[in-house]
Amino acid sequence: MKYTLSNTINGSLNNITQKMTNPDGAKQWTEGLQTIEQISGEYCNVGSKRKLHYLFKNKELIIIETILEQNLPTQIKFAYDSEMGRNIVELIFEQLPNNRVKQTSNTTMELKGRMKLFGFIFKPVFKKQSKKYMTAFKKYVEK
Repeated sequence: MKYTLSNTINGSLNNITQKMTNPDGAKQWTEGLQTIEQISGEYCNVGSKRKLHYLFKNKELIIIETILEQNLPTQIKFAYDSEMGRNIVELIFEQLPNNRVKQTSNTTMELKGRMKLFGFIFKPVFKKQSKKYMTAFKKYVEK
């Protein structure tokens, strides 16, 4: 399953890069994220991995984040692996006039097990959650 979302952030590419490369920044804008554990490499370098511990509706979810590509300030690509499958997210940032940046998120989900059977039903839910994270990141950058 694939989908693309976008929004506009008030700010510069430089400010977005500073926020994106802050190793603990995700805690500021990612709902449910409890702890982050660096498992290999240095954060934001290609190949680096982190273990993300989430709490959703009193259920713990562990996701392994891997940096697949990093061309900041204009692009970064992550893989998120969990028991439900793999989620690949490419974020593209494009400077616009008037100190604004267009953020585009290209997402590819590869679901496993029962989630594979029901994934098409949940596509609107996944898109809504992705949009929620994008909006939260926008607010984090703009404050």
